[in-house]
Amino acid sequence: MKQTPQNLNYGGKETIRHAFEAGRRGKPDELDGIIANKLSAYFLAVDPQSRFDIRVAGTWRDGKPHVSVSGEVSRRILERPETEDGISSAVLGTYNAVHKERRTRGEFGVSIDFKPQADVLATNTEAGDSGNPIAVAYRDAPNYLPWERYLAVRIRNIIDGIFQGNGKLPAHLGHGEPRLRGLRADGKVSVEAEYEGADLKGIRAIVIAAEHGKSLHVDELRDRLEWLVSSDLAYVGARHGRELGSPKIIVNGRGAWNEGGWKVDSGTREAKPYRDGFGSYGVCEDSFSGEDPSKPSATGTILARQIAVSVVANGLADFARVGLSYWIGIPEVELNISTQNTARAGQEEIAEAVRAGADLGINAAIERFGLRDALTVSRIADAADYFHPASFAWNRPARLDVGSAIETHA
Repeated sequence: MKQTPQNLNYGGKETIRHAFEAGRRGKPDELDGIIANKLSAYFLAVDPQSRFDIRVAGTWRDGKPHVSVSGEVSRRILERPETEDGISSAVLGTYNAVHKERRTRGEFGVSIDFKPQADVLATNTEAGDSGNPIAVAYRDAPNYLPWERYLAVRIRNIIDGIFQGNGKLPAHLGHGEPRLRGLRADGKVSVEAEYEGADLKGIRAIVIAAEHGKSLHVDELRDRLEWLVSSDLAYVGARHGRELGSPKIIVNGRGAWNEGGWKVDSGTREAKPYRDGFGSYGVCEDSFSGEDPSKPSATGTILARQIAVSVVANGLADFARVGLSYWIGIPEVELNISTQNTARAGQEEIAEAVRAGADLGINAAIERFGLRDALTVSRIADAADYFHPASFAWNRPARLDVGSAIETHA
């Protein structure tokens, strides 16, 4: 019988590749997620204790955009006579802002079909569902984010900013460069990074799909975006003292793309939950957008994110993957923190320090991060991302000392 060699050293470290895709704000399922969060903000403004699980599906019908909104919402919200008008205004306003249009109610369709949230869910004070949220953090990366996630959202934001700014390039890239006119709202950015353990080895590929008008030839679009991405990578690398490599940059690999959005594709806010969290690092939870904060998908991931950031920012590890497990009807919360063998304290020591200073329950996280505040949820919708903006409290480290409690920094 053939024997398997044990403990052989083949002369090199193993590498792992992680990828992240950031949809542009006009991408159908991305826009549906933004609308769902805007509706969440509306419901929370009316009643901060409201419960909801919203489904948003956009399409093109009878020559105009049409959005179907359904799901479960607290009865006290549904009984308000002004709720339907508030929903329609929020949906139309969001669409117009993303696409830079000025459509009126008559040029836009909204269908509403909500069911009352079950009383037992609308009144309970514990987690509203089971879930296994996860989050990660890297010590020496911008905003402690995985490089692929940081760069994909950053580049997406740059392209969206150029579109919203009528072609004006960002200040750190636009000196002497002409405006990039002709972009439209749909598209996406994918970034693939390679790591050796917790250390970035380099960015392997950046793939961009960008909707554009016929006035902007695809060859010019490719030249401009390839230059823009290369220049921004050099800027980011210099700023953070990292060599990001020379990735393959692909722009509109299938050629010209002159029509997108709901005209050619139907969206749903539930289509791509990985866009919200850290899917390539483990469990991929439900899409966060459109759920009230009692659900563990978003709230649990937000809590896991600050724990991960705190572990690496306080020098306890170079990388942290934090997993939480919530089981409906069970008050205990499971916690797992792994560091790819970069920890400077024992795994159990770190976990005990986290538990000693932070209630891991959903309600405690809601209070800690102000997740029933309508303005916070509206800011999430505007950012079209939960973890890129450093200004969100859960993306900033708390003080974490092994053997003592966590205290949030002022």
